Amino acid sequence: MAKKPRRKCKTCGEWFHPQYPNIWWCSPEHGAIYALELRARQKVKDTAAEIKEKYREEKADRQRRAERRKELKPIRHWVQVTQRAVNDWRREMLLASGHGCISCGTKKAFAWHAGHAGHYRTTAAAPQLRFNPDNIWLQCHACNVHKSGNIEAYRAALVELIGEERVLALESNNITHRYTREELDGIRADARANLRALKQENPA
Repeated sequence: MAKKPRRKCKTCGEWFHPQYPNIWWCSPEHGAIYALELRARQKVKDTAAEIKEKYREEKADRQRRAERRKELKPIRHWVQVTQRAVNDWRREMLLASGHGCISCGTKKAFAWHAGHAGHYRTTAAAPQLRFNPDNIWLQCHACNVHKSGNIEAYRAALVELIGEERVLALESNNITHRYTREELDGIRADARANLRALKQENPA
C-alpha cells in the first residue's frame, strides 16, 4: 500500500498527512489562521502595487508638467542654454590642447579660474556665428571684458591659427539665421557629447 504524502503545516510547521492535495494545514483551526495570513499578505501586495502605480502616475505627471514648462520657454532661453553647452565644450577642448588667451597669450593659472569663451564676432553682431568653433576661442577676463575682446590682437592670432581665408569668411558672413528649438537641441546634445568624450580622454 502506497504511503500517504507528508507536508509541513503552513501555520505550525508540523508534518502531517493531507487528506486532499490542496490542503496545507494540519487542522481546521490552523487552516483559518493560514487563510488570514494569506489575506494579510495579499493586502500588503495590493497596497505595494497601489503605491507603485501612484508613484508611476505622479512621475508621469511630473514629466508631462516639465515638458509643458519646456514648451512655454522662449527660444532665447534655449539659445542661452545651448551657448553655455557649446562654450563649455570649446573652452575645455582648447585648454586640453594647450591654448592660452587668443588675444594676449597668457596661460597663467589665475587667468583661467573664470576663463572665457570669447567670440571674435560677438553674438549680438553676428548671432549666426555664435556656435561656430572658428568664432570661439579662449580669452582671459582682462582681454574679453576690460579690453572689449582686445580685437586687433585677437584677429592677428586668429589668422595664424586658422588662416586668412577662414577669418575673412567669418567677417563676411552676414547671413541671418533663426534657430529652431530642434536645431538647438541637436547642437546642445552634440556639444555635451563632445565634452563627455573629452573628459573621458583627459580625466582630471
